[in-house]
Amino acid sequence: FYSLMPEVGAALGNVYFDTAASPFLYQSRIYGTVVGLVGAERILFASDFPLMSPSRAVGEFEKEPLSDQQRSDILGGNAARLLNIAASG
Repeated sequence: FYSLMPEVGAALGNVYFDTAASPFLYQSRIYGTVVGLVGAERILFASDFPLMSPSRAVGEFEKEPLSDQQRSDILGGNAARLLNIAASG
């Protein structure tokens, strides 16, 4: 929620957020909440493997109703863009 403060939001302009450990810490609605705060284009999917299986992390992520574009961005599109590599479909 600090990103809603103008001066903090400006300072976080180049900050990205990952989903690692989210199922341990939050309810699945965290994804939609953070998308609403900072935008899907600043979220990177992370599973926290081997602490948690990637399938569990994806399963928790998929509970939240996001658009296909938001889901695609978070699950790999954003990382591909940041790393300047082609995203796999």
